[in-house]
Amino acid sequence: MNKENLVVVGAITALHGIRGQLKVALLTDFPERIYQLKEVYLVSGEKVIGPHYVKDARLADKRAIIALEGITDPEAAKTMRGYELAVTRDQAVPLPEGHYYYFQLVGLKVYSLEGECLGELTQVLPLPANDVYVVQSENGSEILLPATREVVREIDLESGRMRVNLLPGLR
Repeated sequence: MNKENLVVVGAITALHGIRGQLKVALLTDFPERIYQLKEVYLVSGEKVIGPHYVKDARLADKRAIIALEGITDPEAAKTMRGYELAVTRDQAVPLPEGHYYYFQLVGLKVYSLEGECLGELTQVLPLPANDVYVVQSENGSEILLPATREVVREIDLESGRMRVNLLPGLR
């Protein structure tokens, strides 16, 4: 499986119990989706392991406890600590209209309202107030755009374009 075809939904932080269960810090706005997981992949850098089939999953505080088939003792589970937990893109929960996964945005061509091509969206920085889109221009410079309604005016995934209101000081 290629890492680009996966969506990270959590990070394995610790072991739980003596049966090889894993504590997972959830990185999703939909923690209840944990109950529907059938198969997951483990990701570390460019390394992808899986699929691993989910035997049991439950929420505990702000984390999930997950049991994977074939992982039945702490020694086997210990090797998974530090990995990210991911699902295939087709398993990702459909988002409400106007909301997007980061992987859907990276690669979009970004244009000003006047039609000027500003570059390609290369990264999304998740910050407390709002996300920030990193746009790489053709000359190699970066433009940081706040992901707010005032700035981002249109996202068209089908055409691979984003239109933005380039406020003073953003360039």
